[in-house]
Amino acid sequence: MTDDRFTFTVDRVRSQFSKAELIESLKAYSRLRDAATFAMRDYDAWPGRVSTSDTIGRYFGSWGKALQAAELRTSRGHKLDPKAMVTAFKDCWRKHGSVPSVNQLEAFLETGGFPFRYKSYLNFFGGLGRLAKMVVAVEHGVLPESKMYERKESAAAIRCAVSYQMRTVILKRDGYRCVKCGASPKDNELVRLEVDHIIPVARGGLSSPENLQTLCLPCNQGKKDHDD
Repeated sequence: MTDDRFTFTVDRVRSQFSKAELIESLKAYSRLRDAATFAMRDYDAWPGRVSTSDTIGRYFGSWGKALQAAELRTSRGHKLDPKAMVTAFKDCWRKHGSVPSVNQLEAFLETGGFPFRYKSYLNFFGGLGRLAKMVVAVEHGVLPESKMYERKESAAAIRCAVSYQMRTVILKRDGYRCVKCGASPKDNELVRLEVDHIIPVARGGLSSPENLQTLCLPCNQGKKDHDD
């Protein structure tokens, strides 16, 4: 007895393996790695693969579509969740006790089954170092948390100006005196104090308390001339 509902389609054109065999191979690797998603290079390194990831990708139209056919998750084409990315980055940071390396973060994301990888951080935040600086800036209250979730093209990020509140904190901490020469408007009303970045912003300096100091106008100008 025939099934009139069945439609004949040619589903094996560019591979010696059938569609079902390719899907099963992807699922087998997923079970072996206990991972809901994986990269093409990882699959290619598996001795038990039935074909190359490039061939499988061409067969299904893309590597992402092949993973979807195998009911696996693909990190391509999804909408990035910057908050989830920051949370994962900070968790990895805590785990290792220092800013994670690319390899450490990749391993953490793979183990946790996150739908993004290092390249997602590079494209969205501009790299791990830049994100780490923003995390610190947010922790010190000198960068609004919302700015951390903006793409690098539009984020003010670390180069934000010193706020009025932060300026007051630094001046008070330094006793309203230049930390270099001791000049103070308390002694001379003509003295003008400025809050200066110890490490210039252009060189990656943060607008954080430990990188800010009180200088009088002449000392600050002299420092700028020296930095140049």
